[in-house]
Amino acid sequence: MSRRTSKFRRFLSRLFKERQIYHRSDGVVHFISMSSKTQVALAIVVGAALLWVAYASVNVVFKEQIIVAKEQDFLVMQTNLSKRLHDAQKAYDDVNWLNHTIENEFNETMDDVWARHNVLKNMVERKAAIDDSLAAQAIGLSAAGGPSGQKPTNGNRLMIDISPGEPTPRQSRQSVLRKEAAEEAARRRSQSGDDGIAEEAVEAMEKAAAQLYTEQMLLLAAVEEKANAEIEKLRGVIYSTGVSPDSLITPAKISNVALAQGGPFIDAAGVGGASEKFFRGANRAANAVDELAAIQAVISHLPLSSPLTVTRRFTSGFGIRRDPITGRHASHYGIDFAAPWASPVTATGAGVVKFAGTRTGFGRTVEIDHGNGFFTRYAHLSRISVKRGQRVNLHAKVGELGSSGRVTGPHVHYEVHYRNRPLNPRRFIEAGRYVFES
Repeated sequence: MSRRTSKFRRFLSRLFKERQIYHRSDGVVHFISMSSKTQVALAIVVGAALLWVAYASVNVVFKEQIIVAKEQDFLVMQTNLSKRLHDAQKAYDDVNWLNHTIENEFNETMDDVWARHNVLKNMVERKAAIDDSLAAQAIGLSAAGGPSGQKPTNGNRLMIDISPGEPTPRQSRQSVLRKEAAEEAARRRSQSGDDGIAEEAVEAMEKAAAQLYTEQMLLLAAVEEKANAEIEKLRGVIYSTGVSPDSLITPAKISNVALAQGGPFIDAAGVGGASEKFFRGANRAANAVDELAAIQAVISHLPLSSPLTVTRRFTSGFGIRRDPITGRHASHYGIDFAAPWASPVTATGAGVVKFAGTRTGFGRTVEIDHGNGFFTRYAHLSRISVKRGQRVNLHAKVGELGSSGRVTGPHVHYEVHYRNRPLNPRRFIEAGRYVFES
């Protein structure tokens, strides 16, 4: 046992000496002896109790402050969390707004693009259908050749003659159109007024849309230009036959070059904010395509071919001639072609057979009504292949070459009449040959 332990025990022995507690009851004295160890144990118990009382007192006194402090800490944490949630919500709202803005701009831009696309698609398809019809007719007309069956040696001679030169070179015109379209696209972008985080995305989208708008404007102008060029050429075809084109072509019901005015508003594109300038140009181009379609309808029924597609020989012209039988001067209202017996005689244009039978002097005859006041006559046939009321197309067989009627030999007599006035058929054949064949 160490010295420190011995000193401590002696200190406890002096402090807690053995004591007796006397108690008198009913004349009897009692005492209780308390040893040092008992006193130490009792002192420890009392001390522990005092410490517990002190701790409980302190806890009761400072409990409210502790709770308040904890609540403040919680409020601080809650405030920080709320701020973070607010920042996150703001960021989400910004992204959502950006997406919404870009989506709206995209939808509006695509609506405009598709509106113009549909207009162009419809116009190009109509123009292509007209071109296909003209090309099909050109193939048929070129197969017939000239009045004597020969093929042309100088290509589109008549087409070149009747087609006026362009006052402005095509390249410079396209440059002007491209500049105007670019200015219009820039003006529309400046009116969008998009700022903030969506500006860059919207600007890129608007730039791409502006480029597409420019190309659409150029395509629209090209359709209008080509349609007008073909109109002039086809009008020249009709004019070369000796008939005024204006007497055959029905004017368009609507020929204004501005947007329709009056009545309830019905957006032609189905969207708001579509370019008025584009649709003004579309209206002009549509009018040109409509006029081209009207001319094509007239051309498709004009008798521009020869009644014989086989090798033939031109034997008599239109006008005053010496009669082959009497030798006297007489009027000849058609032209004559000689070819082998029973060669197929074909319709020179689409139409409806209005007569199929025998006429005095003409023998077996077929007459075809082509509409617009035109009809053709095929005479001196050996055999008729069609009936009255039958609809025929270009180069449909109507009969066979022969020598019926007043003739000196087998041939076909061919006439073209406009409003009951005979015209020179050779001009029609030459027009069909030189204009369509290339």
